[in-house]
Amino acid sequence: MNSLAYIFLFYWVVFLQGCSDNAIVNIFDKKITQNRIECMKLVLFPPDEKIEKTLKKLYSFDDSCAVKFEVSKKSGIVCNSNQNSQKKALTNFPSSYLRMQIKNKRLLYSYYIDLDHDVTSEDVEKAFARIQKDLIF
Repeated sequence: MNSLAYIFLFYWVVFLQGCSDNAIVNIFDKKITQNRIECMKLVLFPPDEKIEKTLKKLYSFDDSCAVKFEVSKKSGIVCNSNQNSQKKALTNFPSSYLRMQIKNKRLLYSYYIDLDHDVTSEDVEKAFARIQKDLIF
């Protein structure tokens, strides 16, 4: 392979990594991927009107449902520890996260992603699209 091919391959790999989703998804009960979820109750902590509005556009939540769709987020994460100074210098240290979990008496499914910006509606839509890909609504 000539040097031009290596350069092309390098940029292709970098491009693919830049487009990858670095979310962590855990399925704690495989049955959740096989059975249709009839309804979910939205639980949002801390309350966030933008996230709630976005999710309610994507799904019709039911407050009387036993299955909980729990969403949590945190922004403005700062690490002041000197032990992480090399990691902060070499990587894009996360400043927020978004977590979405589905529970029915116990944890069934979890989606988690670190972000280098405050949680946006696009982050919520992307996360919910991933959950819809994994589960049957």
